[in-house]
Amino acid sequence: LVVCKPMSNFRFGENHAIMGVAFSWIMALACAAPPLFGWSRYIPEGMQCSCGIDYYTLK
Repeated sequence: LVVCKPMSNFRFGENHAIMGVAFSWIMALACAAPPLFGWSRYIPEGMQCSCGIDYYTLK
């Protein structure tokens, strides 16, 4: 991550990097885990070139 000419004296340190990576993993698991537990599933959307959560099925 590179910030050119920041507005303040903020230093991007190791703790910030760890928190960013941890946040990314938590968000990825939040999106990927529900279908593994049978809570929902993913289906093709629109022109069948991407997938999204199946909110049409009422199971």
